[in-house]
Amino acid sequence: MKNNNFQGNSAQMMAISHYKGPAMVLAGPGSGKTFVIVSRIRYLIEVRGVVPSSILVITFTKAAAFEMQQRFMKNTDSSYPEVTFGTFHSIFYQIIKNSGHYNSKHLEIANESFKQKIIYNILFSIAEKDPSLKEEMDSGSDICKNVLSEISRIKNSSLKSDDCNSCFAFSKYFNEIFEKYKRALKEFEKIDFDDMILLCYELLCNDETLLDLCRKRFRFILIDEYQDINLMQYKVIELLIGKEKNLFIVGDDDQSIYGFRGSEPKFMLEFADSFKDDDPKTYNLNINYRCGSDILNNALLVIGENKERLLKDLKADGSNGTGCLVPLKFTTKENQYNSIKTFLHRQKDNLSNISIICRTNSECMSIAAMLKEEKIPTNLDECSKSFLESESVMVLINYLKFSCVERRREFFYKIMNKPLRYISREAVSTEIVNEMAVKRFYKSNKRMLEEVNKLFSQINMISHMRPSLSVRYIRKEIGIDRAFPKEKEQLDEFEKLARTFEDTKSLLNEMEKRMGEKVDEKGAKKRNNGNFVKLLTMHGSKGLEFDMVWIPDLNEGIIPSRGAATESQIEEERRMLYVAMTRAKQALMVSFVTGTKENAMLPSRFLRPIRSKWTLKYGDQPSSPSSGSSTSSSNSTSSR
Repeated sequence: MKNNNFQGNSAQMMAISHYKGPAMVLAGPGSGKTFVIVSRIRYLIEVRGVVPSSILVITFTKAAAFEMQQRFMKNTDSSYPEVTFGTFHSIFYQIIKNSGHYNSKHLEIANESFKQKIIYNILFSIAEKDPSLKEEMDSGSDICKNVLSEISRIKNSSLKSDDCNSCFAFSKYFNEIFEKYKRALKEFEKIDFDDMILLCYELLCNDETLLDLCRKRFRFILIDEYQDINLMQYKVIELLIGKEKNLFIVGDDDQSIYGFRGSEPKFMLEFADSFKDDDPKTYNLNINYRCGSDILNNALLVIGENKERLLKDLKADGSNGTGCLVPLKFTTKENQYNSIKTFLHRQKDNLSNISIICRTNSECMSIAAMLKEEKIPTNLDECSKSFLESESVMVLINYLKFSCVERRREFFYKIMNKPLRYISREAVSTEIVNEMAVKRFYKSNKRMLEEVNKLFSQINMISHMRPSLSVRYIRKEIGIDRAFPKEKEQLDEFEKLARTFEDTKSLLNEMEKRMGEKVDEKGAKKRNNGNFVKLLTMHGSKGLEFDMVWIPDLNEGIIPSRGAATESQIEEERRMLYVAMTRAKQALMVSFVTGTKENAMLPSRFLRPIRSKWTLKYGDQPSSPSSGSSTSSSNSTSSR
C-alpha cells in the first residue's frame, strides 16, 4: 500500500523533496542516508509523477545495490520494480553489451585470481633479472595486489604509467609491468573492470545515438557514497546527465578512503563549482543517530584536523546517550593483545555486538590467530589459520621428523616435492628410506640426481642443527617461505615456538601434544548462534555499526602508514581513523603501544586533538599523543 507521508527530520525532508537539477547531500556517519535515497525515489514517483523506469540508482558494491533495492521494494510494497539499481560496473557493462558494438566473447571479465596470476608471472620474470627483488617476491602475495591497485588507479585517473607511485618495490619497472599486463589480457581476450569503464566512456563519446538513448532512459540519476567516485566514473556520469543535470549525489567527503583505486574527495568538494550555472543545492544531514555524543565529538575533533574538507555541524541525537571513549596505552603489543583477550572473555555472551578494527589485514589475521587459540570465535575463523592448522608448518614438521627422528617413507613422501622436485614415489621401495637406493634410481638422470643429492645434503644438515636454526634453514634455504607465501605469519609463530626448545624431539613432542588438544572449530559461527566478534580492517568496517569497538595499534608507521608521504595521503589515513571511530555506538576503545625506553614507539599524530583523554587518565606524560617523543609508560590492562 502506497503511503505519501514521508517522516524524517527537517534536513532529511528537504533532501527527499528535491525535484530537479543537481543536488549534493552531505550525509555524515549514521545520519540516515539510505532512508533519504529510498524516500526520494518514492517522492519522485508518487508525488512528482516521475516514470519509475527513468530512475537510475548507482552504488559501489553489489551488496549495497541489493540492500538499497530491498529497502525500496519493502518501502513501496514492490510497486515499482522498473527502477534500476546497480553498481557502476554493472550499469556500464549493460550499456556496452546493449550497444551492439561488442559480442559477449570480447566482454569476458578477468577475475581477481586471474589478474594476480598474470602479475605474479610478470614480476617473477623481472625478479629473475633483478635478484634484489626476489625477497620482495618471497614476502607474499601483497605485492601483486599492490601492483594491481596501482594499475587500477592509473587507469581510473587518466594518468600515464610514468605517474605511478614510487613507494612499492617494482615501481621502476612499472611501465614494463603495465604494458605486459595489457598485452596478456588482450591475448586471453579478457578485460578488467577498469577497461570496462574506459570502454563505456569511449562508446558514449563516439556514439551519439547510444548516448541519447541512455539520457532519455535515465532522466534521474542518484548515486550513493559519491565520495568514492573516481575520474573516469565521473566522466561517464557527466555524459549521462545531459542538459537536464538531474543528478542527486549522497556522500561524506570525510569518509573518502579509496584513493588507492583512484577515488578522490575533490568531486564532492568541487560539486557546487562544477554545477554553478545550474543552481546546485546542498543538503546537510547533521544529526547522527548512531554514536554516543562523547564518541562522535572526539571523532569530529580528529577529522577536524584535515584541511581539504567540507564544513559540517554534525550532532548526536542522544539515542545512545553520551557513550564513552576509553583511552588505553600499553608498553608492548603483547600486553595490548592480552587486554583485548581479557575484554572479550568478559564479554563472551555479547561478542556479536563487538568489533576490533585494524589498519591492515595482517593485523586482523594476527589477532584472529590469537583469538582462535583462546577459543574466542571470530568472523575470520574459517580463513585464519593458527600455525597448528597451517600446511606449511605441517611440511616443516615432516622435514624435522624425517631429518631428526626416523627416515620413514611416510615422512619422505610429504617433503620430497615441497617445493616441487619431480621426485617419484617409485624411487622409494622400502619403509625406511635408503638414501643410496634413491640415488641409484636416478643414476641415469643427471638433473634429477643433482636434485636428490641436494635434498639429502640439506636433510643431513638439518639433523645437526638446533630447532630454531633448522626451522630458519628449512624456511629460507629449502624454500618453504617461497612455496607458501600466504602463511608467513604461521611460520613465524612456529619459529618463535622453536626458539624455546634446545632439541628437536622436545619441540616435536610439544607439537604432538598441542595437536591432540586442538579443538575442531569448524562451524564455530553456527555453534555460537552467530555470537562471534568481528575483526575488520578500517576499509572493511565502512557502513557497519557496533555497540562496542576497539581500535588497536594507533601508532606512527601503522596509521598513518609509512607509505603515506603526501598531505593528501595523510588526510586519507586520518579519514580511515574517523570511519573506524564512528562505527561505535556506545563504547570506543582506542589504544597505542608506547614501547620501552630502549625502543620507544610514537602514538599516532592523529590522536593529538584528543590527547587530553590520555592526560586525564595517566597524567601529563610524554607518551600521551603529542608532537613530542614517546617514552615507556606503565601498562594499562583495564577492559571496559
